Amino acid sequence: MLVKNENTQGMKHMILILSVALFASSYLSAQNEEDALRYSRQFITGTAKSVGMGGAMGAIGGDFTSLSINPAGIGVYRRSEFTISPSLNWNSTSSDFLNQKIEQTRYGMKIGNIGYVVTKNYDKEKGLVSTNFGFGYNQLNNFNQQILMSGTNNSSSLLDNFTNRYNNTSVNIDDFYERLAYDLYLVDWDSAASKYFNDFESGYGQFQQRRVRTSGSIGEYAFSMGANYSHKIYVGATFGIQRVRYERSIEHTETDQNHNINYTEEFVFNEDLVTRGYGLNMKFGVIARPLDFIRLGAAFHIPTFYFLNDHFTTDMQAWYDPSLNIASKTAESPIGNFDYRLKTPSKFVGSAAVTIGKLGLLSVDYERINYSNSNLEGDNYGFISENTAIKDNFKASNNLRMGAELRLGPGYLRGGYAIYGSPFKIVDPKADSKYSIISGGIGIRNNNFFTDLSYAYGISREAYYMYVPEMITGSINKSNLNNVIMTVGFRF
Repeated sequence: MLVKNENTQGMKHMILILSVALFASSYLSAQNEEDALRYSRQFITGTAKSVGMGGAMGAIGGDFTSLSINPAGIGVYRRSEFTISPSLNWNSTSSDFLNQKIEQTRYGMKIGNIGYVVTKNYDKEKGLVSTNFGFGYNQLNNFNQQILMSGTNNSSSLLDNFTNRYNNTSVNIDDFYERLAYDLYLVDWDSAASKYFNDFESGYGQFQQRRVRTSGSIGEYAFSMGANYSHKIYVGATFGIQRVRYERSIEHTETDQNHNINYTEEFVFNEDLVTRGYGLNMKFGVIARPLDFIRLGAAFHIPTFYFLNDHFTTDMQAWYDPSLNIASKTAESPIGNFDYRLKTPSKFVGSAAVTIGKLGLLSVDYERINYSNSNLEGDNYGFISENTAIKDNFKASNNLRMGAELRLGPGYLRGGYAIYGSPFKIVDPKADSKYSIISGGIGIRNNNFFTDLSYAYGISREAYYMYVPEMITGSINKSNLNNVIMTVGFRF
């Protein structure tokens, strides 16, 4: 007898595995360590100046991006300022799956930054020189991506995953997954063998394809205040409200092109996930200038507390051997809605910058964040296994951002590099999940107006498994994120 699952197990879905470190389970609840990592690991965009310098703004200040990195940067402002930074981005992802290489590109336009800073000067150079207030928006993450993986699979099927679930009496039947396959007769009971089976076990050799589309972003509405003491000490604090919008659709197709499989000709399995929510956090920072040409910065970000909602559905369609004279059939899951909370790790940022007269400057940020400190919570579900997986699979990551700026009269030439370490304890040697960014830019400034233009090129490699790794070869997906951003600013 099939047992209907009446608790949050029914909200489960197959995890998009970012690394072999997450191999512990083929099914996890719709809120799992994948979500904890997705919303904890951020790659801030901000202004074109910040992008051009690799994001190394922690000790420089005087730029709206710094309000989301080291809030003491607001204390460096000497005049009020308004900035807006539209951006064009495109993410090209190439997959290597079953000896087939495919590249997909997805384009998008975003607002990297919009901000306003008000400065109150006290007409003195000692003591409290100025106080500043700022509010605006910085983009923290961009989820736009499309992946296509396909090839001939001679050893397994997604239906094997579903069949194993039915044959494992210790698990509940999932209305979002294997229940659909059973309703379409893709998984059935073999009374002679006293176990469940699927048609694909008899032949394999089917064409297998999966398309994954993601979109959305995380943006922070920053409300900051800071002060300048004798041009030697700058302090600041930011209260951040983060807006989360994430959408993912997965289309999984298997087709018996060579007619090796009995009864079933093709099936398509679809997943759709929409996440909406917001997060709250605080950041505190200080910048010290022990010498005129040296700035040292430190910032601490308390955990972000997210309040999220998942809307999740699946459906499945099957086509059968023409000789059976059976029309195609469709099965749909119930609608899953789940509210939950996520606490992301705290973060420490240490920074240093050196100015070289009026020629330019060099800057570096070091950032440390322990992803194993993330935590999921719910009112009707304990997230015990998910939080254990977070502890077991994630680790502390060290991130480094470096930037340089050369001043050429009213013009500026910039370059930067950033490397974000892997958050996983165990990684695939072909896909270590590090993320690196190379960037450059130019700018023109005068007393009342400035404009900057920058380009950033990001590279990452991740391992993706359609279902349990013991049953299928993973796809190595290489993503190249291109971002062109322009900032226009006014001072008054």
